[in-house]
Amino acid sequence: MATGKRILIFFVVVILATPVFANFKYFKMVQLSAEVYRVECTVDQMKLVDADEDKQAFYINLKSNRNNFEMVMLVGFIAAGEAMKIGIEPDVFFVRVQIPLGEGFELLATASKEDLKRLMSGEINTAQFARIIQYL
Repeated sequence: MATGKRILIFFVVVILATPVFANFKYFKMVQLSAEVYRVECTVDQMKLVDADEDKQAFYINLKSNRNNFEMVMLVGFIAAGEAMKIGIEPDVFFVRVQIPLGEGFELLATASKEDLKRLMSGEINTAQFARIIQYL
């Protein structure tokens, strides 16, 4: 009986831990994709949150230099879109870029999964995507 309980506990732990490892894999994929564009980010700058019962939101915080904040913002979206290839597809994406101007300035933008998929498939280019996203 003790062996049966251990097996049950093992399966419960594996089932509960699977989403955590999946999120980590998604975050690492975002990180690797951002590094291709020379934008540094770490796993602790990202989070995946359940927005509603059936919707997820992805948040990423990035830092930029004074003049390249728009490029950093687009890289955040592109990296999140590239990471969707592993099977995790959040419904909404939020990219926050901290800009070192004076006391600090932040740019926050959001895009839907559908718009990001259109960008990643080549239906629209980055200039068109920059006009579609919403700045908050």
